[in-house]
Amino acid sequence: MSWDHGYFSASSYTSGVYRELAPVWLDFAGLLKGHQPPRAHEGEAFAYLELGSGMGLGLCLLATAYPEGRFTGIDFQPDHIVHSRRLAQQLGLSNISFQEADFLSLAADPGPLAAAHQYVVAHGIATWITAPIQQAMLQLASAALQPGGIFYCSYNTFPGWLGASAFQHLGELTRHHQADASAAKAFQQAAASLSGLLGSEESPSALALAQPALRRRLAQVPNQNAAYLLQEYANEGWQPLYVAELHQRCAAHKLRFHASATLPENFLDLLPANVRPAVLAETDPALRQSLQDLAINQSFRRDLFLRGVAASTDSELRQRLASVNLRLQEAPSTDSISFETSFGQVTGVPERYQQVEACLANGPRSFGQVLEDTGLQLAELAKILSLLIHAGRIGLDRCAYADYERARHVNEQLLTMIRSGRAYTHLVTPASGGNVGFSLVEVLLLEGQRRQLGGSELEQHLLDGLKSLGRSIKGEPAPLLNAFAERQPRLQALGVLP
Repeated sequence: MSWDHGYFSASSYTSGVYRELAPVWLDFAGLLKGHQPPRAHEGEAFAYLELGSGMGLGLCLLATAYPEGRFTGIDFQPDHIVHSRRLAQQLGLSNISFQEADFLSLAADPGPLAAAHQYVVAHGIATWITAPIQQAMLQLASAALQPGGIFYCSYNTFPGWLGASAFQHLGELTRHHQADASAAKAFQQAAASLSGLLGSEESPSALALAQPALRRRLAQVPNQNAAYLLQEYANEGWQPLYVAELHQRCAAHKLRFHASATLPENFLDLLPANVRPAVLAETDPALRQSLQDLAINQSFRRDLFLRGVAASTDSELRQRLASVNLRLQEAPSTDSISFETSFGQVTGVPERYQQVEACLANGPRSFGQVLEDTGLQLAELAKILSLLIHAGRIGLDRCAYADYERARHVNEQLLTMIRSGRAYTHLVTPASGGNVGFSLVEVLLLEGQRRQLGGSELEQHLLDGLKSLGRSIKGEPAPLLNAFAERQPRLQALGVLP
């Protein structure tokens, strides 16, 4: 087998950014299920390793938001490493490095990586690589973690991906039998062929009846980013797993499942009422996780594993949880409280959620202070905050340790890159230790404002800027201007914009 071990290496990956990879988020998710974070306190120095760091944008944003951290990205694709190193240099980051390496060789000899990290993460890698590479990745993750450290691993799961397996199989078959066709075209052709086997909405075929979600998934293919389409499906090792399968493989490397970085999934009482009793009746943790995934047709998990658990008393855990700082993030006023989760739509009692947000209206507060001010029970407050954080209305605050000048410099560099046509869509939020989405439209509007344009002049500046990059918008630009004007104060409060 070639150097890529069957992974699709003919093109680079997209520049994705994932909020759940932030250390402060990982710590909070672990605390929800009773694990003391690997750092004694927020702001303490730490080491962070990303396996399969891709284009490096997400890791660079974290290195900006956490100047006390030391970040290392590992990827075997040379194009990814070239891009990542150049980006880190352009952003002026000195606490980050990128290494071109293979999981197999590093697992055999981790060298200075061994037992050196409080956090190891692998986003979207495990179920896209062949079995030997997957085993090497898990072995390396375990070897690189300090005892008590957190390993984040996200992956595609059954039963949610059962329908897509037919499309992936046909796409790979088409790609190998039509050597003259581009890889993206082969998968688009496979989607068209498979769609022809579904019958109509009124008279569905046997396949459509067996896989009711397949029609919707295939309809998305023509509009999907080609780089994503190929990196998602064009790998020889593409193989979603049932949750118990991956948990068993991790356990073989001393990595014990602990919690979900998808925060609402840590509260099983949020499951739909028609499946909740059957899941809660199971006392075995592994079987319960399996029943949970089957009940909701789970398709993607963000799991946290521990390499050793430090025993703590309930009092010690409550004390640490009480010290977690919180802040409003992007929370426009709303009369209804409803959250989209993997468990379905969750609706809360508006008064309780609004009460929590009101506590933070005048600035950051600790979990303990909000607990005292609201009079809520700890478990209930933890669930409410998890849903608000999941929805992006509340953030985990670390403004006491933020380097706003450093973040401002990095964000200005990113604005320039986005304006030049780079497909980046996020900026650093130093106040919350994370990131926030920021579009090309918003970059152009900000640029126009700085030129003191307004009204029709600002609208025309937006349209001209998009046209220069081969882009356009549907409809009138005025609503975009209004939405950005409403959003700006919140971005300024987070330290995103000056």
